[in-house]
Amino acid sequence: MATNRKLIVASIILILLVFSITTYPAKAQSVKELIKEYIESGKENGSIIVDGIKLMDQDTMAVHYMRQNYQPIWTSIKNRADMMLILNGSFDEGLIPGDYHIQKLNSLLHEIQSDNSNNDNQAKLDLLMSDAMVIYARHLIWGKIDQTDIRKEWDVPELPQPDNIEQTFSIALQNENLKPLFFDKLGPQHALYFELKKGLKDYRAISANGGWHSVPQDKTLKKGMAGENISALRSYLNITGDLTRSGGENDAFFDETLKVGVKSFQLRHNLTADGIAGKNTLLQMNVSVPDRINTIRLNMERLRWVMHELEPDFLVVNIAGFFIRRITNNEISYESPVIVGKEFHESPIFKGTMSYIDLNPTWTLPYSISSKESLPRLKTDPNYLSARNMVIMNRNGKVLDPTQIDFSKYSETNFPFIIRQEPGPKNSLGRVKFMFPNQYAVYLHDTPSQSLFAREDRAFSHGCIRLEYKWELLMNLMDEPDVWNMEKIQSILDTEKTTRIKLKTPIDILILYYTAGTDHNGTLVFNRDVYNRDPILLKALNHPLNSDI
Repeated sequence: MATNRKLIVASIILILLVFSITTYPAKAQSVKELIKEYIESGKENGSIIVDGIKLMDQDTMAVHYMRQNYQPIWTSIKNRADMMLILNGSFDEGLIPGDYHIQKLNSLLHEIQSDNSNNDNQAKLDLLMSDAMVIYARHLIWGKIDQTDIRKEWDVPELPQPDNIEQTFSIALQNENLKPLFFDKLGPQHALYFELKKGLKDYRAISANGGWHSVPQDKTLKKGMAGENISALRSYLNITGDLTRSGGENDAFFDETLKVGVKSFQLRHNLTADGIAGKNTLLQMNVSVPDRINTIRLNMERLRWVMHELEPDFLVVNIAGFFIRRITNNEISYESPVIVGKEFHESPIFKGTMSYIDLNPTWTLPYSISSKESLPRLKTDPNYLSARNMVIMNRNGKVLDPTQIDFSKYSETNFPFIIRQEPGPKNSLGRVKFMFPNQYAVYLHDTPSQSLFAREDRAFSHGCIRLEYKWELLMNLMDEPDVWNMEKIQSILDTEKTTRIKLKTPIDILILYYTAGTDHNGTLVFNRDVYNRDPILLKALNHPLNSDI
């Protein structure tokens, strides 16, 4: 990843140098010589230091200034001013303007405005602004944080370099129109990113207006109750926008309007929408405004990792949100609750391609499950396999008679058998599985444990993703209602034979992790950090750029 990022940095700086649109009149040579001095001093000392600041991309800056004979880049007053507005605008992207030499650049611009004859200030400004420009562009394209620095188990291809980036930048620079012609095109162009960006602005406005007060958590609040806690609840929901109107003279009374407001809040926080402010609901209501703002920011960073070069039609599983969606031309065309991996069996993060579906699937138990969970039962229960419609095989696939095996001889580290569950309604995979071959052996599948979908926290599996609305997904993917309907599906299920269906058009599927997003209406929603991944990402996102994470 680092090598590819070097290439994009090199490309951008080369264009900066090639397309400098003006030159200093009489003093351009002096500024050029000062830039050369900084570069050559950096080569000798091992680092290019400008006014006490170490440039963030040493090699690329040196090579390309050298190639262009050290000509200054930021000679246009308008481009300078626009670049400062752009760098300050990183705040609206959930990033930190201080990462881009903002204070020093402001100081230099002020000094240059007072004394334009100081060539050293001109050279410092040129080098620091080039460095800031390249790093910010890189952050919009790939994110500030390399996701593999946060979590090694990451298998999503690195984003490609944007198409025609050199030509796009040259046009923007020549036309002195950097933001709309270049920078606005670098970040994710997906609706979800824009909606989170709006949510960030809205929640910062709430913070600027004083935020919200906590709602007492000493008792459950529900319709028909009255008191100060109800007033606090009503005030809170008015601020968050979940309550469209106040209670007037009865603001301390829990009426139907307030119940609707509580339901709205619960839906936005992936809670059971019963209109009762119980323990889990009140817990979420007492998350601070700054914490919500940070949650939005770090999820914008997660979107920068993946939401660039996506097909117009794809599937996405949000592990933290416990749902799967099909996104077609920025619209949600299918959605279902899912069950994901429990703690210590976390569902991995990766990108795959769904290519086929199995009806009446068999389930071959992973070695870890068969040796650690099944073997102890086999030692004490002779009917363990038959009661679960399972067979035991040797490594060559030959079915064995379990009554002829002395299981007491075997242990977790010495279990030379394969256990397979045959097709049927009791199969742990249910009646259907959706396959996208991957190194983790993870897939979507049905489950006989349908009651688990009613839970708020649905982290129960060993890593695979259990699907509630499976037949809707099958018919949605096949897109042939006259052929693929429940009558057709049931006729295949009745055979209890495994039947494979190839998708006419394979579809990409992303298994991701987002604790903030939006619903069908673009309304901001929050999900519980089920794997406790937010704190380490937030720490990295807030860490000064030039220091080690």
